[in-house]
Amino acid sequence: MNVYCDDGSTNVKLAWFADGSLKTSISANSFRHGWKVADFGASAFNYQVGLLKYTWDSVSRDAVPTTNVEYQYGDMNLLAVHHALLNSGLAPQPVSLTVTLPLSEYYDQDCQKNEDNIERKRSNLLRELNINKRERFTITDVKVMPESLPAAFSRLARLKPGSSETSLIIDLGGTTLDAGIIVGQFDDISAVHGNPGVGVSVVTRAAQAALRAADSETSPLMADTVIRSRKDRAFLASIINDGDKIDYVTDKIEEAIATLGAQVIGELVRYRNVNRIFLVGGGAVLIEDAVRQAWPLSPERIEIIPDPQLALVREIALYHSEV
Repeated sequence: MNVYCDDGSTNVKLAWFADGSLKTSISANSFRHGWKVADFGASAFNYQVGLLKYTWDSVSRDAVPTTNVEYQYGDMNLLAVHHALLNSGLAPQPVSLTVTLPLSEYYDQDCQKNEDNIERKRSNLLRELNINKRERFTITDVKVMPESLPAAFSRLARLKPGSSETSLIIDLGGTTLDAGIIVGQFDDISAVHGNPGVGVSVVTRAAQAALRAADSETSPLMADTVIRSRKDRAFLASIINDGDKIDYVTDKIEEAIATLGAQVIGELVRYRNVNRIFLVGGGAVLIEDAVRQAWPLSPERIEIIPDPQLALVREIALYHSEV
């Protein structure tokens, strides 16, 4: 079975075809060392890679950080992909995977394929992994694609831009900022840019620090939930133990979002003369306002691709279904 996988550092997004239609799923990354008690419920996912044991834990403050570029080639990536497969609703079976690498890893300084990194990625996902008291998927083959650029395939096909028009794709994930300029309806790729040090993790770390100051230390996964629900006062009151510091937490989050927006603009200021901009990735909604203020384009020429977190994996699956 062919499964398409955008295995980001914060969430793994899957897509596959079943009964003639496209299916998708999202799985969050939150693993810690050791195993979890498995006697209650069916929620324990206890893994072993070599001699090391890991478990999936949504709330532990001891969750292993994944917001670094080395995540792409290590145990956490292997765990994240298998965990996503196990939570997809698919029955364990042999699968052929198509996965992604950030542009800064997929291409070298001359904008050519970095074959060493691509092979590292493939080899990592073909390693053995054991799951306690569960069946697992068998990964039979791994293909690697670049992130970001394919995410606009369908939208460009509908817009049918002229051969001289340029579109900037901005893909902001948990760890990396990827961007590329597409000419026409994918007639050419004029430029690619990647920075593995700019991502939503800037906001996640700020949220974690603020929650810690409010006696509510938690995992990066829960911090991201707080970020998404920062305007839901009732939810915040249920999570933040020091009720007097709810405003403090939300203020720190908003400050970090503003900082993130400024970082993205600073990275991409050289691409101010494009004709349109597409925003994708889990951080798209966080930087939309900053992008609209920074680029002198009419409002309709800047848009977030629908379901921006799933956009890349959805488009990769659709692309492969047509070739």
